[in-house]
Amino acid sequence: MNIEQLHAQADAEFGGPAFAAMPAFTGDKVRPHKGGGGGGTTTTTQSIPDELKPLAKKYAADAMSLSNKDFNPYTQQRFEDFNGAQYDGLMSMASRAKNGSATINNAEGQLNNIIGGSQTNPYLDQLVNKAQDSVRSQFNTGAVNSGSFGNSGLQEQFQQGLGDVATNMYSNAYNTDKAAQMQGIGMAQQFGNQAYTDADQMLKAGQIVQDQGQQQKDFNYQQFQDQENDPYKKLAAMSGVFGSGLGGTSNSTSKSSGGGK
Repeated sequence: MNIEQLHAQADAEFGGPAFAAMPAFTGDKVRPHKGGGGGGTTTTTQSIPDELKPLAKKYAADAMSLSNKDFNPYTQQRFEDFNGAQYDGLMSMASRAKNGSATINNAEGQLNNIIGGSQTNPYLDQLVNKAQDSVRSQFNTGAVNSGSFGNSGLQEQFQQGLGDVATNMYSNAYNTDKAAQMQGIGMAQQFGNQAYTDADQMLKAGQIVQDQGQQQKDFNYQQFQDQENDPYKKLAAMSGVFGSGLGGTSNSTSKSSGGGK
């Protein structure tokens, strides 16, 4: 590879002044440019200062070395995997979605019983009987004291009193039971979805761990890139010296009778 080819390759690879800023030299002199016509020949000479010649040689050697360098792939993992917390959270969500919730299933069964009207309070009959016994006791005591056992009007009031006690107690118990059942059914969704809430919190905890791991991987990759780019940065720094116009330039003209080549 001659020096012109090296110039072109360096300019293409490094995107800067590179060799384009250096004179085309053989030794430390540029080749003269000869003009045509009979007026003579003008020669422009540019020399590299002696103190820059070692830098020019190193620049050329480094540029050649980099141009022959094989691609160096990054072999470490770029992306952070899922961690245990994230896997647990995902599995919990999948299990909840697949298997459902016992709490919600119970609430659904309770709601179906309410709709079907099959639910009774097993203790209610005892409570009604006890209340009616109290009414009987009060009636008997009043009848004995007043001597009115045979009074048909009092008997009718007594029977009405027993019926009212039963009706009121059954009605109130029914309304209270159904209200409590409906309230419980309304809360079932909240408790049944707690599994999703717990799984979501597990995922968030895992995300924090994953983000930290990804930051470390990104940092490692950036360090690798910096290391790979370091020779090119140094080469660009050296090229800037030659692009600064260092070195003397002189012109000389010689006359000739014929055209130059």
